[in-house]
Amino acid sequence: MLVWWILLLVSMSLVTDGLVAGCVCPAATVLSQFPSKVPADVCCLNFSGSAFSHVRWSVFTNETSVETLDLSNCNISSVDRNHKETSSLQKVLLGQNRLTELPREFLANQTGLVEVDLSRNLLEELPEGFLQDSEGLQKLNLQGNRLRFLPGSILQKPRLQRLELDGNYWDCSCLLLGGLEAGEKANRTTRLQDLVENLTCSSPRHLAGRTVWSVRLSDVCRPAGLTALFIILPLLILSALLLCWCCGRKRKKKEAPVFNISKKRAPSSSCNGQKHPRNKQQPSVTEPSKDKEGVLKNQLLLHPASTLLGSTRDIYEEVEIKLGSVESLPRVSSRCSSSQEPDGASKTELDTVSVTEVMKDSADREKAYMTQSTEYYSLVPGMELEDSDHGDYENVHLS
Repeated sequence: MLVWWILLLVSMSLVTDGLVAGCVCPAATVLSQFPSKVPADVCCLNFSGSAFSHVRWSVFTNETSVETLDLSNCNISSVDRNHKETSSLQKVLLGQNRLTELPREFLANQTGLVEVDLSRNLLEELPEGFLQDSEGLQKLNLQGNRLRFLPGSILQKPRLQRLELDGNYWDCSCLLLGGLEAGEKANRTTRLQDLVENLTCSSPRHLAGRTVWSVRLSDVCRPAGLTALFIILPLLILSALLLCWCCGRKRKKKEAPVFNISKKRAPSSSCNGQKHPRNKQQPSVTEPSKDKEGVLKNQLLLHPASTLLGSTRDIYEEVEIKLGSVESLPRVSSRCSSSQEPDGASKTELDTVSVTEVMKDSADREKAYMTQSTEYYSLVPGMELEDSDHGDYENVHLS
């Protein structure tokens, strides 16, 4: 009779444990490939220790009744998520794998989740919407990853009792400390400081090794006004530089036409708004032809005329005025006005100027001139040339 009562108590305890746990998992089934279909009446799938690298999450639909999924130590590197997820999952164990990332909104619609294990993976960040609707979450293990930031929504889970965050590279930034402060103020059964008591900063460098609770929020968060200044100041500097560049470009455009006009007007001067004709360089000729041309022009200039013989002025004076005086040289004003005179007058003046210049530059032309002058004086009756006359004439300044 006593043995009967003992067996009855043991069986009742087993039944009670089964009701509380909800599902008893069998021993692990080792597979080389993830199954394409899951039995509908199974509450626990234990594939821990298997060797498949890819998991098709689409097999867990509402048609299945899986509550516990153990995929720990299965060498998993990727998870293919489908929008059709089962809402019956309560435990998801994915520890000791090679996961570097999780699909977007992974486990976002699992309202019945109680425990999630993602420890000892290679996760650098948690996806958007992770555990979004899992308000009944009690245990979360993220140890041994490469996480730097923790979403504030996880820290505000009201029933969270165990949070493992060691072994990550936490960046004690304004976002992380702000999320911790908001999670501490949330209505929860366990204090957040007791859950993450030993959470240690890895960056920035001046905060490395310190616990997150020893860092004040003002140490890592800049004031809003200072942040706005850092954003606006470069924009203002860039705008000022752009404005200066535009002004300088407009100024160059305004100065460019004036410079071109002055450059074009520089080689020639005008008189009464008219440009001087440019003297083209005459081709070089041989020396005998130059002497002959000078003799012919001197003959034209020294040809005796009635006005010269009938005048009362001294002949020497006439010669000096015609060939050596300043009055015979062209001036700028007379040259400017000569443009309005007939072509014959301007041509005669140009001939006179050319003879004067030839007599200045060439000694041979001066000798030819002396010869023609002697012939001219011999035409006058009763006039004899003396040595003094030659001397006086030779001293005539022809400039």
